[in-house]
Amino acid sequence: MKAAFRIGVTFLLLAGPAQAQMRNVGPGVADRTGTQTRGGSDEIVFGGEVQATLQLDVNGRRSSTPANGNLFTESLAAAYLLLPYGFAVNGVLRLEQAGSAADGKGSVFRDQTLWADELYLTWSRGVLDVFGGKIHPRFGSAWDRGPGLYGTDFGREYELVEKIGVGARLWASDLLGLTRTIGSHNLQVEMFEADRSALSYSGFNPRWAQTRSSIDPVTGEAVTRTDWRWRNRRATGGADNTDFSGGSVASLAGYGIPMPRGLAGYTASYAARKPGQDAVEAGRAATEQAWSFGAFWTVPLPQRLEAAPFAEYVHKDQADGYRDRTVEYLTAGMDLRRAPWTVSYAYLANRNENRAAGLRGTRVQQTASVTYDLYFVAPLPILRSASVTVGWRRLREAGEAANDFGGLVGWAWKF
Repeated sequence: MKAAFRIGVTFLLLAGPAQAQMRNVGPGVADRTGTQTRGGSDEIVFGGEVQATLQLDVNGRRSSTPANGNLFTESLAAAYLLLPYGFAVNGVLRLEQAGSAADGKGSVFRDQTLWADELYLTWSRGVLDVFGGKIHPRFGSAWDRGPGLYGTDFGREYELVEKIGVGARLWASDLLGLTRTIGSHNLQVEMFEADRSALSYSGFNPRWAQTRSSIDPVTGEAVTRTDWRWRNRRATGGADNTDFSGGSVASLAGYGIPMPRGLAGYTASYAARKPGQDAVEAGRAATEQAWSFGAFWTVPLPQRLEAAPFAEYVHKDQADGYRDRTVEYLTAGMDLRRAPWTVSYAYLANRNENRAAGLRGTRVQQTASVTYDLYFVAPLPILRSASVTVGWRRLREAGEAANDFGGLVGWAWKF
């Protein structure tokens, strides 16, 4: 989960018959519809989901920033339009807080930004899905499956978003006729570049960070500042912000795999992304190569308990398109549920090494949270997906640690 108070409203137009690749917007509130739909019947079908979370973070004091509070919303509206002959139109709208608000100052609904997160067309036939447009390439899953209130914090740093490209998905288990025996497995390949089209425009507030360096006319020292842009440009930099195809991903995923107890799943991904303009100007341009491996398991226990462990490791060489930069991530934790309660714990670690500058750094975060389903307070249909969560995290970085606390209310409605 992201660290902040959210409200969700998102459009999702999805095609392909498996679990979606998506971000969390709160414990108990999936960020996409659980099962993707496929076009192909003679009827035209429209549907989707509206999601909402509202979160308040109380961030502890760091050496560089005082304690502060942050209240904000995230909105997500997802919809699909199924068409004859196997076609489907897919799209997502988001309303979230821009990164410009992450300056350590207290804020209330500050820098909310609206944009089109996905918009693509899918064609499905038999065991094959082909899609193209503004897509969400599949690399890792901790940004969606990280347990609890803050369990997705590090995963969101390597999630691939805002891409224009094409891809194909092959349902290998269906091809072999073994889905009931071994679960659902698919192979997915995508080619893309960073979205610099009109779809990257922001509403309400800018959200694209562009770093500029200059010489102070008085002191003669180099000064670096960050400007915020309304639309993505080549000058914004970043891996795969180059000509098509600036990036590619091959991934394998499995869901609903029968185990001696419960069901398991996994994701494995390899990504290659060309360097952006920032790395070229720094004279350190290199193609980023990254791997991710994740596994999850839902295990029924006595006394109507259910455990859901999760773990994912990610390794990046030439990270962000810079030569001699290595980044590693680990997310591991578990949800323990007995309706209406869910208790979550997650351990997150990140290592950064910049050999060209002789720099190394590590971050370690522990987080725990408790979620309660509001349907058990008032059994109304509108509250079936509503929940409230309180949580804690402790982040240790650069030799100092701080405790943060948060609360979140989440809700979703399908139509």
